[in-house]
Amino acid sequence: DREAASGGRDGAAFAIEVDSVFIGQCALFAEDAVARVCELGITIGDKRFWGQGYGREAIGLLVAYGFRHRNLHRIWLRVHANNERAIRSYRACGFVEEGRLRQHVWSNGRRDDLVIMGLLRQEGWQE
Repeated sequence: DREAASGGRDGAAFAIEVDSVFIGQCALFAEDAVARVCELGITIGDKRFWGQGYGREAIGLLVAYGFRHRNLHRIWLRVHANNERAIRSYRACGFVEEGRLRQHVWSNGRRDDLVIMGLLRQEGWQE
């Protein structure tokens, strides 16, 4: 609620709700207006709603918003390599692995790769 109330320069952060229950949030941020690229982030914190397609639906809407209303050329994200559920979801939304920073993050007591994934306008969105 605090983050939503504070808004932002471009209003590209959104709550994810199911039957009036807040389950997470998604956003486009770190926009480069010259290159027309932006980073995507999403969190569904309530595990009861995992694996039901809400994340994929939110990503699809956010990607459409970014390409249609923000005229982006590329949307990218970063994800820990051990987060296989998220990687499957991103792939289902059309994102492809573009690179990997080896042993870049410390997660759950061990080093993990950071995977960079991206989606180009012409690859994953039709007007």
